[in-house]
Amino acid sequence: MEEIARYALALEIPALALLIFTRRLELLPSAMLPLAILAAFYLVYGRDWGVDVRVSLVGNSLKVEDKLRLELEISSEVPGVFLFNALDDRGLVAEKPTVGALYVSHRGFASVEAIAGLPGRRRLPEVEWVFYPLHLSSPARGRAHVGATEVTPYLVPAKIKGLASSLGAPRAPGLLAGPRSTDFLEVREYRPGDPYKLINWKAYAKTGVLHINETLREGHSTIYIVLDASTSCRPDAVGHGASLALSIAHAAVEARIPVGLFVAPSGVSLPPTDSPAGLKLLREALMRLDLRPPIYRPMPPKADTYIYISCKPSPEYVERLCTKAKRVVAIEVAPIRGLFADLAKLFVGGTSKLLCADKLVWSPPLESPAKVLARL
Repeated sequence: MEEIARYALALEIPALALLIFTRRLELLPSAMLPLAILAAFYLVYGRDWGVDVRVSLVGNSLKVEDKLRLELEISSEVPGVFLFNALDDRGLVAEKPTVGALYVSHRGFASVEAIAGLPGRRRLPEVEWVFYPLHLSSPARGRAHVGATEVTPYLVPAKIKGLASSLGAPRAPGLLAGPRSTDFLEVREYRPGDPYKLINWKAYAKTGVLHINETLREGHSTIYIVLDASTSCRPDAVGHGASLALSIAHAAVEARIPVGLFVAPSGVSLPPTDSPAGLKLLREALMRLDLRPPIYRPMPPKADTYIYISCKPSPEYVERLCTKAKRVVAIEVAPIRGLFADLAKLFVGGTSKLLCADKLVWSPPLESPAKVLARL
């Protein structure tokens, strides 16, 4: 009976179209016969029926560029067409459409894949679906709960010595050599030889462990990573940029060079740090990125070196950065995938000049992050 109804539905659509456009009444019986068959099918199957949709998420803890897979299982007491819309999240990148349709006899299966782009912990949107039964009764609509996922930036170990020497090493001997300035660096645990006047008594009262308010020393190079997290960039470009920022910060901390983070256009700023605790705070800040329109780009605090990471570095912003730092490095993040990825390999890489800044073009996932770190 189901096969007969399918053929009747296939005949009814062109028959009705032909009847409407030609306006010939002799075609009316040919249009009524499929309707009669569908009516009989409705009397047999169309009284009590239901649809059950189950969703399972494969991979709820991912890194940037990992694939997120959503599997759907549809069970129906009557045959029909199932339409769905899944993984409609701005933090994900879909290589294929996230909407789909399939014919379900009694049980059907479908899957949707997307690439993890923007780092963060988020609850994925529900799957919206609608089921049109074959007997042409009222469709069934619903939503299916998906769950939460966590996307973290990846860390690429770099050659610490080479990276530190190219970005800026201390200009005076010692870890934090030179006289102390008034620029706050971080709150860290007390070390033998630290001045008692720098002790943070509030931190001591809370933890029972001596902490001091560390400040920057004059004559010590500092690095600020300026990350573009605007809506003008794709989420995967921001995600790869955040991963690159984390890798550069890790290399700088290993070399005991203070490194800070500034996110534009939101204005989130972390002061320079050279400790693992400060690196942990930087990582947490990268997990809370919020894409905003690039209406206004604020300026980061003054530093010796700026590393500006963006999907499309703004020449005006680069020019403003050059007025506050001795060196500016602009890294353009341009992800490339798809059919022309192999051809694009021929043009990936290279260093050029953008006004007063050194400009690098990085195309993940074609080019390894270690290569762009080696070119700094």
